[in-house]
Amino acid sequence: QPAELDALVAFIRSGFDISATPFTVGDAGRGKAVYDGRTACAACHRVAGKGARTAPDLSEVGAIRQPAAIQRSLLEPSRGMMPINRPVRIVTRDGRTIRGRRVNEDTASVQLIDDAERLVSISKSDIRERELGTASGMPSFAGTLTGEEVADLLAYLLSLRGQ
Repeated sequence: QPAELDALVAFIRSGFDISATPFTVGDAGRGKAVYDGRTACAACHRVAGKGARTAPDLSEVGAIRQPAAIQRSLLEPSRGMMPINRPVRIVTRDGRTIRGRRVNEDTASVQLIDDAERLVSISKSDIRERELGTASGMPSFAGTLTGEEVADLLAYLLSLRGQ
C-alpha cells in the first residue's frame, strides 16, 4: 500500500536509526508553499541560487541531513545547529566588532557571512576576542506550524538534493 511504502522510505531515510525522533513526511508541494509563505525561510536561507545567504544554503539539505535532524532544526533550532553554522562574534585588534555565521575556518583564518550577506575573512592573528554562540538565530516553528505543515515542510526540504 502507498502509506506502507512511504513509511518504509522514511525508515530508510532515517538511516535505520530506531532511536531517532519520530517524524512524518508530508507533501513536498505543500511544503514549498510553507517555505515560501508564512515561514519566510528565504529571508535567511538560499535554495538553488534564490534567497538570502545569512543562514545555511539548503539546496542539498535532503542529501546531507537525515529527516529527524532536519525536523529537529525546525522545532529546536539551537539543538539541531551544526557546529560550522554557529553564530560568531569577533572583535579585531583594532576594535571592530563583526557578527555573523561562520562558514569556514582553517589554521590561519576565519570566514563568515555577516548580517549584510558579505563574506568576511579575518586572519586569526588579527582577532583580539572571539565568541562562538550556542543559540541559533533561526526561530522555532514548534507551536507556530501545525504538525501537517511541519511534515510538509520536512518533505520539501528532503526533496532538496542539489543539481
